[in-house]
Amino acid sequence: MKLEGYQTLHCDAGWRKFSFLKLVAEDGTAGISEYNESYGSPGLTGVIEGVLQWAIGKNPMAHEKIMSELYARTRQAHGGIAQQALAAVENALVDLKARSLGVPVYELLGGAVRDRLQLYWSHCGSYRLPRTAALMDVAPVTSLEDIVELGREVCSSGFGALKTNIFLFDDEAHMHQPGFARTDGWPELNSSRRVIDALRAQLQAFREGAGRDIDIFLDLNFNYRTEGYLTVTRALDDLQLGWFEIDIYDPAALALIRRSVKTPIASCESLFGLRGYRPFFENQAMDVSIVDVPWNGIWQSMKI
Repeated sequence: MKLEGYQTLHCDAGWRKFSFLKLVAEDGTAGISEYNESYGSPGLTGVIEGVLQWAIGKNPMAHEKIMSELYARTRQAHGGIAQQALAAVENALVDLKARSLGVPVYELLGGAVRDRLQLYWSHCGSYRLPRTAALMDVAPVTSLEDIVELGREVCSSGFGALKTNIFLFDDEAHMHQPGFARTDGWPELNSSRRVIDALRAQLQAFREGAGRDIDIFLDLNFNYRTEGYLTVTRALDDLQLGWFEIDIYDPAALALIRRSVKTPIASCESLFGLRGYRPFFENQAMDVSIVDVPWNGIWQSMKI
């Protein structure tokens, strides 16, 4: 069997595009993966099409061999958009192989370990803020009272946990995202009493609505430097959250934050490959390691 062709497909998802790679073998078997150009990766489609020149004509069943060559070919551009392109190719290859063999992908990974998984409501409230609520045809979240009601909805929907971001309700309700240069607080990335007080009120409103049995996770993204993360996590440590999620590229700094609070620390979703994760494991920097499969590839993620 040989890999014969590919398609890149795109669909309108409101405030961003969802993109897909479809690989097709000579017998018509296809494998599909998802990727996204909305997270600081414009031009990712072009990179995917570029690296596929080294995969077309090869046996897609030997995906480990193909990926080994692609990693070698892109060694001098390690990580970033190049890695996201390789992940899209790897995920589509593994999907193609599973379809060719007539088995679910999990069978290629050693078989199912569980038949049920716990889920949390991700970005809870974040996409119901006014800028995106209209695109989702839902009532916008504009106040702490709306947060209480959303917490009740999480509970009634059967979720056991929710994960939220930083909201500010001064002027128009919005997400506080200085780490992505989208709001005030950039470029200094320091904490402020105003934001900490708003976060405490937001989290308490979620707790009021969701009840004591729902875990609440707080995603702080890249919004602070080490000192800012320390200030925010210490100030909110008494709220008994499920975790603080922190994006930072310094494993020693993350380990310091972990030692400074009782709340578990989740991290690493923005890392690539074994080399990227290893120093965080060696520093015992987090309680929960998050591996982003669309960025690392399913096979590489299993290795991590």
